[in-house]
Amino acid sequence: MGLDYSWTTAATITPWAEGRNFFPRIFADIRRAKSSVHILMFGWNNTEIGMEMAELVRAKVAEGVEVRVLVDSYGSGPTGRHKEMFDTLHAAGAEIVVNDVLPFDRDGVLPRRALDWTQDEVGRTDHRKLYVIDGLVAWTGGAGIESHFANGKFHDVMVRVTGDVVRQAQAAFLTSFRSHDATLPKDLSPYFPEQPDPGSIQTALLQVVPGGFVAATQSARETIDGAQRRLDIMNPYFTDKEMIQRTISAAKRGVKVRVVVSETSNNEFATAVLRHYYSDLLDAGAEVWELPGTVVHAKLIVADDWVHFGTLNLDAWALYRNFEIAMVAQSAELAELMEQRVFAPDIARSQSGTPPSGFKEKLDGWVWDKLAYFL
Repeated sequence: MGLDYSWTTAATITPWAEGRNFFPRIFADIRRAKSSVHILMFGWNNTEIGMEMAELVRAKVAEGVEVRVLVDSYGSGPTGRHKEMFDTLHAAGAEIVVNDVLPFDRDGVLPRRALDWTQDEVGRTDHRKLYVIDGLVAWTGGAGIESHFANGKFHDVMVRVTGDVVRQAQAAFLTSFRSHDATLPKDLSPYFPEQPDPGSIQTALLQVVPGGFVAATQSARETIDGAQRRLDIMNPYFTDKEMIQRTISAAKRGVKVRVVVSETSNNEFATAVLRHYYSDLLDAGAEVWELPGTVVHAKLIVADDWVHFGTLNLDAWALYRNFEIAMVAQSAELAELMEQRVFAPDIARSQSGTPPSGFKEKLDGWVWDKLAYFL
């Protein structure tokens, strides 16, 4: 799975913030599918949005569309808490494989899975979210097929992509699906159709594959380090000291830095770590904005005309230990879209972050910073 994808091109890259905007469009693309729907998903549960997706998948299989699904056992519970929903997908004809984070690791297509004596998935969360439809359209971003993304409790961004880079997304899905001992057709060419418009936006697909392949991490570093005028970061779990220091360095060299996080996160320990560095960020000239009323869950880096998006949190789990996926693109138009649709409206309703002042808050930040590698 750890493939170095070369630079390629995208025809369109369109970000959509909030589930009320991106879910209808994802569903519409799947409804239009003629040949294949491939879904790689960390979190898919039997809430209303999850059941709606399951119903659509069953309908597409009934139409003769090939449907393949890779889900994470921890995030989706396909053999546990959400087994009934996934059983209906299997019964309809969808092929489903599972990444087993906890013992025991079994490989193969549900329900006929065999024990994998290597147990190579244990402890390795598949945190990716990717849709590839007919080999012509891809979606990626931070949102699972879960109610808190659909109802706005979690603030996220999904990005629709067309062009030659979709071929890389298809390759990422198929190599991942095959790695779970699932059989693929001998002729894969139908999954890689000629793109109606290969595009001209310089783009590449990136992954983190546990065991040392960290292309997405390297790209995030280079994107931050390369900023000359503008650096915008939105991330829910910004705890990696190296990434924080790179951001501080950007501000010190005169880059306009804006960091957008939650006012109230779903991970108080991650929040404590970043707030431990508020003084350093603010002293360097960076702006820190806390968005109220929702959990910021989007994973975005915009540096000048470079945009980095996908599932990569800026914490040790995502940067080094989980399966992650991202894309990086050079496009002034995309950078401006991110400003118009995400950063400008979010900052307009945010408040400036202030450094911790009380003894307990300072102590909590110091302690959790020392433990950040394990958060």
